[in-house]
Amino acid sequence: MKRSILTVFAAVAMFIGANGQSKIAHINSSELMNLMPEMKDFEKKLKDHEGQLRAQLETMQSELQTKYQEYVADTISLPIVMEVKKSKLEALQADIQQFSQTAEQDMMKKKETLYMPIYTKAKTAINEVAKAKGYDYVLDSSEGLGVLVTTHTNDLMNDVKKKLLIN
Repeated sequence: MKRSILTVFAAVAMFIGANGQSKIAHINSSELMNLMPEMKDFEKKLKDHEGQLRAQLETMQSELQTKYQEYVADTISLPIVMEVKKSKLEALQADIQQFSQTAEQDMMKKKETLYMPIYTKAKTAINEVAKAKGYDYVLDSSEGLGVLVTTHTNDLMNDVKKKLLIN
């Protein structure tokens, strides 16, 4: 028992000693990403894609509205014809709902597709700068990620901005 406690104590002491020599830096990755010129292109492409999807949805809704008004105004068609028209309206309504859900998923995929190369570029630059400066760990000091106190002495922001050619 005594031997187990000593072994655990020795392991903890070695771990603390090893960590005491680790070099730790930090960077606000959100700020870095917002400074990257690629983010403007990302936002524009995402907004354009959203505009295209919104235009398609508005066209579908306009068609539904027009057909509904025609349906309501139709007072001379036989009941069986009115049932067919009603079924078509319901099908168009279902298509619009399906399109809305699909468009939402499509926007999420598009966002991820456009964002990942930018994220990868930033992460690669951070890793390269950290390695070049001999840091073992880099913490993300973005708001809400758990880093409460940082100093400017170990902030990699300027070095990573230079690496990415950001002024």
